[in-house]
Amino acid sequence: MRNGICSRVPPPVGWSVNRQTHPAIAQAIFALSSDERTPEAIWEAPTPEEWRKISELVVEYVDDGDFACDNGKFAWGPFETLRLWPTSRDR
Repeated sequence: MRNGICSRVPPPVGWSVNRQTHPAIAQAIFALSSDERTPEAIWEAPTPEEWRKISELVVEYVDDGDFACDNGKFAWGPFETLRLWPTSRDR
């Protein structure tokens, strides 16, 4: 993870599993969290800006090779999914 915001402390083992959330989403949530907005608060109710930034971070993680794109779907809990659309180079 080359970006400074990406290299913060990783989520605790099991955090993403317990929340049925893709590890890339969990990493991005923890990268954005602060004393004012805990990872749990962001996970439960992300602001539009947090959702946008997490999306950008997941794209960056995939581009950097930190996480596989798989099918472009990244679970955010049991009912939400962040979808990445393929770029022209992926087609």
